[in-house]
Amino acid sequence: MKHWTEPNGILLIQIPIDWQYLNPGHNEYEEESPYGFQPYEDPIGCFQLSCYPLSELAPSVADANPQGVKKLSWKESRLDDSEFRTHLFFGAYHDQALIGKYIYDASLEGDDRIAEQLKIVNQILKSVVIVPPSDRKLAADLDKFDRFTGSLAASHDLLNSAIDSESFVEIIAIAANQIDAYLRLSLVIAKQLNEQTNDIETRYLFQADGERGIMERKVFDAALKLDVIDQEAFDDLSALYDLRNRVIHRYIISNIRTRDLVDIAGRYLNALEKMRLALRGFEQRQADKPFGVYGKKFGKTSVTEDSVRRLHASANDKHLIKKFKRDVGGGKT
Repeated sequence: MKHWTEPNGILLIQIPIDWQYLNPGHNEYEEESPYGFQPYEDPIGCFQLSCYPLSELAPSVADANPQGVKKLSWKESRLDDSEFRTHLFFGAYHDQALIGKYIYDASLEGDDRIAEQLKIVNQILKSVVIVPPSDRKLAADLDKFDRFTGSLAASHDLLNSAIDSESFVEIIAIAANQIDAYLRLSLVIAKQLNEQTNDIETRYLFQADGERGIMERKVFDAALKLDVIDQEAFDDLSALYDLRNRVIHRYIISNIRTRDLVDIAGRYLNALEKMRLALRGFEQRQADKPFGVYGKKFGKTSVTEDSVRRLHASANDKHLIKKFKRDVGGGKT
């Protein structure tokens, strides 16, 4: 199984590793209730989970439980029509009202596969953990961190494909992205080390559509200031930044030649390796600390078969195309 965190850090659930979280990858879904899940391959139904403040959805229950509902139990009902069958699940836990749905085509009524899916749904519902309000920001920030590392893993598939096909412009663009990512992650760790905190500066790890984020040049400046890189590395990265912009924006209207791209791509790959090693140094410095994303508390430095499969699943969520799809173990958990 792999954990899923509600985007605001309110709750955690365990879903099968071969199930996809639908909201970020489909235009019809927003990052808000209901949250949708289904198998990557050949889905026959969709599971949805919603959470709302108990005081808003069930004020009488909230009034009767001023310290929160201590035990989670689910009440089942049905909501069917001529096209779809819907199994409904209602629950209350701590300060949250919960609604689960499993929806499938009416023609599948009585299908053994639906019965198996409903068993999985019941396992998911039993796995619900409500995060204490004081820890919800950290839970949401850790989820952004995990999505960031999944996207970084996915970018290596793109880079390897570009190298195999000798697509030099693509190599330059992706390597620049990865250098930026390594520096951002190094900055997060450096600040945690300096302040001895679990706080994650997610402004370095996520930029929503329409949001003004931290630009690449600012990342270079911050990395130099916090000794993530030295002046020589800063100057090299700045020179590469100018070359990359020339390649991307002025290839046609400048004197740059295609053969020049080979040299620029090679320089980017060399710089990428140096930044990877710099990041590894920060990870190792934090590994024995009782705080931070790579500290002892969260155990992210340990590499297991399950952790690799979860990372592959996260990369699959980033790609959402078959060319780069990794096997995450089929029906295994």
